[in-house]
Amino acid sequence: MFSSKGYALHAISGNEKIVVFNENVDGKKGATTEYETVKSYKAFQGANYVNEFTNGNGETWYSIKDEQGISSWIPASSGRVAEVSSLPIGKAPDGREYRGSFNVVKSGTTVQIVNRLDLENYLKGVIPNESPASWHIEALKAQTVAARSYTLSKAGILSSTTKDQMYKGYSSEHKNSNAAVEATNGLVLKANGKLVQAYYYSTSGGRTANIGEVWNSTQVSHFVSVDDSIEVSPYKNWSVSIPVSNILKKFGFASTDTLLDIKLTKGGSNGEVTAVTAVTSTGQKTITGNETVMRNVFLDANNASLKSSWFDITFTKPTGGTDLAIQGAKSSSEVSSLKGMSVQTANGTVTIPDGSVKVQTNEGIISSTGMTGVQTVTVNGKGYGHRIGMSQYGAKARAEAGWTYDRILKHYYQGTTIEKY
Repeated sequence: MFSSKGYALHAISGNEKIVVFNENVDGKKGATTEYETVKSYKAFQGANYVNEFTNGNGETWYSIKDEQGISSWIPASSGRVAEVSSLPIGKAPDGREYRGSFNVVKSGTTVQIVNRLDLENYLKGVIPNESPASWHIEALKAQTVAARSYTLSKAGILSSTTKDQMYKGYSSEHKNSNAAVEATNGLVLKANGKLVQAYYYSTSGGRTANIGEVWNSTQVSHFVSVDDSIEVSPYKNWSVSIPVSNILKKFGFASTDTLLDIKLTKGGSNGEVTAVTAVTSTGQKTITGNETVMRNVFLDANNASLKSSWFDITFTKPTGGTDLAIQGAKSSSEVSSLKGMSVQTANGTVTIPDGSVKVQTNEGIISSTGMTGVQTVTVNGKGYGHRIGMSQYGAKARAEAGWTYDRILKHYYQGTTIEKY
């Protein structure tokens, strides 16, 4: 089918017949020209073949049903019957193959290509790209049920990237992941009788997150923090160096400003970061937000974001710099600057205007601005992803420890049931 706004290629599921029209033709209500016209068709359009009939005039007519479900009759002389014996596989310009049909529609100044296919066949192109097909079959089954639940809970067109689920079509299918799809055919997760949008991710870091804390949303009973110490993953613990210039830029400071301190607010039950404050020579600013915001506060040298919002930081200052501490009645506390602080002198209380002071010590009088800038910043974190729902590496470890897919799912999605959708 085609129009000024695009076109659609429709695959047939196999062992079916279609009628391709060789001329413009009217679909009639019955098998003679005397019947009223139900719908008119153009040459090269087509419809599903239902059956055929020879009328009293000796004319053969085909009963057809088109894509809109409209049934009618056309004379056999206006079309030819084509039989499809197997499901066709579409091939993209890059050589990758896909099951099903395609819609090609106008999207701004370009076109959008949408692969339309059966849910189970779609999952066969998802599972090996979300969890390696070499993983334990029970982990692959758990992945399949989660992915099926997520797919059915979404409205509209799904992205073929991690924005939704990684999908690479027929070319990426593997016998192991296909077996997992077929073994769990139609099974989904439900909570209180309703379909669960089953979020999953790579690595929890040892414990999953509460959805209400890391996404600043309503807490949901089946997305609660659970133990995941069994998890074995290359992303369980990680470290990354962050350029000071990137931090100054992210918080809106000038590149000439001096970064003095970084403070983390950990609002999550496990220590997930919910706010970051940068202190500089010209003031301080705080960024607050959900897990996505926090992962983008610190960008590495390649401008890549953090793997999760569960992290700590360490930083160093140049050797030889002057650090300041204020002695209190019981202890001392470090400060990054004396600017704006009040000091008692013989002539009364004065406010230090710019942080530059001279201090009497046993070794003599020394000068200090009190501002030794941060030289290096290292973020040390745990986990990879939003950490809500099922950890893929955790599911792998549990499967290898003898857990079945349903037990795995009920651990990560508390209080859920596994049912046919």
